[in-house]
Amino acid sequence: MIDAKKSASGWQIRCLRCDFTEPWNKPGARLKASGRKFIIGRCPQCKRIRFRVIEKVPDPKAHGF
Repeated sequence: MIDAKKSASGWQIRCLRCDFTEPWNKPGARLKASGRKFIIGRCPQCKRIRFRVIEKVPDPKAHGF
């Protein structure tokens, strides 16, 4: 059996209104995605239903910091 926490690592969900991000490795999350996908869901910070985007976590090494 595949461990969902390991399979979904590297992806995050970001609220398009307040930019709150959370990892996408919660139970019930899909194991993989390609590109960017927009979903509608409740933001834990806004406490409202918002558009949210599933995206790859930016690599800090890519910016040269």
